[in-house]
Amino acid sequence: MTIQDLLKDVQVADLTTFARAIPSPKDFLLTQTIFPTLELNEVKWRVKDSGRYVNVAKYRAFDASVPFATREAWQTSREGALPALGQKLIVGEQEQILLEASRGSDQDRLIELLYDDVERHVEAIRSRLELAAGDVLADGKFSLVQENGLTLEVDWNVPAANMPVAPVPWSDAASDPIADELRWIQHLDDIGAPEPELVITSRKAFSYLAANNAYRAAYYGSVNPSTTPTATLTPQQINVVRGNYNLPPITFYKAQVRVDGKPRKVLPEDLWVLVPPDREKWAQTMFGVTAEALVLSRGTNPEIVREDAPGIIITRGMQDDPVQIWTKGAAVGMPVMHTPDAHIVAKVL
Repeated sequence: MTIQDLLKDVQVADLTTFARAIPSPKDFLLTQTIFPTLELNEVKWRVKDSGRYVNVAKYRAFDASVPFATREAWQTSREGALPALGQKLIVGEQEQILLEASRGSDQDRLIELLYDDVERHVEAIRSRLELAAGDVLADGKFSLVQENGLTLEVDWNVPAANMPVAPVPWSDAASDPIADELRWIQHLDDIGAPEPELVITSRKAFSYLAANNAYRAAYYGSVNPSTTPTATLTPQQINVVRGNYNLPPITFYKAQVRVDGKPRKVLPEDLWVLVPPDREKWAQTMFGVTAEALVLSRGTNPEIVREDAPGIIITRGMQDDPVQIWTKGAAVGMPVMHTPDAHIVAKVL
């Protein structure tokens, strides 16, 4: 039995269908709910900004003519290529698989190994996109610096006012996180952005609220700091204070990925992120069509239909010198921000 015989029953469509059915890790909130996924039958991302101003109508005398109005409208657009990402894995135990095949065994062990590697490909691709979403959220830019030879930067032009720094770090008990957060929410209201739906932050940043003087005074109703009990607040008591001030609920974010064998936090622990509602209008994780998908969907007998081309694609192959069987996970995609001034990313520590 040859390598070709071993692979003939392993269809690319089956591998890809299996890959797309694998759920994302629960901790990957950015690409699941914060930057919701959009699959496009395209190889480019596009962002359009359009709007209009309508001036109020004017009163007139009964015998006067109706005044002419003016139209004020604008439309701008940006676009760029969705970058490719992915990896290859060489199937392990090849010598043993070939030896067993020469003795008449079936290819069950090979198929098992192939599908194990498909899971690794999917996690690796989703991990990189989660890390990219964290990068965009943290500094408003999608940046690659000599990553596999690729350097790229897309600046989404997040205004400085949407990336404030707390006047006093919240690790200082004398800071005023309530006033800070209310001021940031007021800024969003002043520019016409929607009211934040939730906060994402680390447990570390949240933990400093328990001993914060402003939070304790608000909970106990103290006017004079000397009359405020010294006990730290529980998480439930902190949330009572937040409810009294109509501050958004908090979701803890703790995702980590491995980069070149070392763990890395996706988001810095010192950030306090106010996230808007209707997030598909704010930012998205865009998947496009890979070169592999374009090849596979062509011809009179395509391996995948054109409608299934966007998203992660899994292929497999072999070579004779050296003898190797491999799988490849491929995608094109990146986080894209449509409305760069609808959120707040504050540095609080």
